[in-house]
Amino acid sequence: MNASRARGFPLFWAGRTASQFGDQITLLALPWLIADATASPLAVGALEAVAFAPMLLFGLPLGALADRRSRRRSMIEADVLRAILVASIPLTILFLDIGTSVALVLMITFFVGVGHALFEASAQAFLTDLVPPDEIVRANARLSLTEGLAEVVGPATAGVLIAVLGATGALAVDAATFALSAVALIAVTRVRERFSIDTSRMRTAIREGLQIVTRQRRLRTLTLVIGASNLGSGMVAGLIILFMQRTIGLEGWGAGLVYAVNGVGGIAASFVSQRLVHRFGISRTVLAGLTGAGAGFTLLAITTADWWFVTATTGMALIGLGVVTSFIASASLRQRIVPSELLGRVTTSYRTVVNGAVALGALTGGVVGEFVGVRVALLLGAGVYVSVTAVGFFTVLNSPDLPEIGEAV
Repeated sequence: MNASRARGFPLFWAGRTASQFGDQITLLALPWLIADATASPLAVGALEAVAFAPMLLFGLPLGALADRRSRRRSMIEADVLRAILVASIPLTILFLDIGTSVALVLMITFFVGVGHALFEASAQAFLTDLVPPDEIVRANARLSLTEGLAEVVGPATAGVLIAVLGATGALAVDAATFALSAVALIAVTRVRERFSIDTSRMRTAIREGLQIVTRQRRLRTLTLVIGASNLGSGMVAGLIILFMQRTIGLEGWGAGLVYAVNGVGGIAASFVSQRLVHRFGISRTVLAGLTGAGAGFTLLAITTADWWFVTATTGMALIGLGVVTSFIASASLRQRIVPSELLGRVTTSYRTVVNGAVALGALTGGVVGEFVGVRVALLLGAGVYVSVTAVGFFTVLNSPDLPEIGEAV
């Protein structure tokens, strides 16, 4: 690894860690804020859907944009945008004395999602400029390790912040972490970025990214399987806070503990994923991760007030282990077989499907939870996730990787 790469990755890593820590605080604080204000499964589900909708609506043009300009600049702009927007929620509530406006929170969440979509499209492509190809899996594992640590510390911290300062105080901390991430990225210098200088129309650039996803058999299958499974995970993820708060009766500290255990699973995944890839291959590691997460969603859905400490914590640990394992493997697969100058478009083409599925699943879960019951929505979501994973074992994902993965997948 050359000197600029050696300096650049630790700074990039530090910035990601800061923003991931804040994300985990908001993951608990924002749904808690909406649940307290409305006690409505539909409103909480809508919050999750709105957070992922920007990738569905704008992911493709943002991916093309990320391939045509400095990824570092795009990430800095996304961090600054998110810092301002997240800070505006507690500032509006505290200083304008208007209470919690669900409409306002949903609108801000949507634009935060736009910033997130731009950041993620740029970050995965930028990583290939920071580390050589043979270090991609290790780099993703390191990023996932600190994300797992953030998932342990973040929710636990959020539980304390909610108890002491309320959900608005927790959101203020998240805004600060985005600012720290921007500062870290500003410090990343002398890195040669390989973005496209193609002057073709945006529509042409978008089509190129879509064509790679649809024509590469393994990428196409990966996108369909992860996307379909995310319909189920979205139904569950959007209602976890309300389920723990209203159905199980947990206080903030208990919910924070459950989410912290999810982070423990993510940490474990950062250690075992490389071994799984070495033994079974990248594609089969994706399926292994989905299997573990499916078991976790099922345990969570059957949790009762008397057994929550066993079933909810075990379920969330398995979800963290499985989701992060499949994420590391799927991201590494894309980064290994797609040229860097196309990776932003390919990443957002992929994420348009998989994150759009989360948004659709969250909205569906909210409707089912509102009119049938929250537990029914969780059981239905877990059933979808497990069923799709089972189908995945009959696809090309359950086959050995070609040498060096390769373009002929």
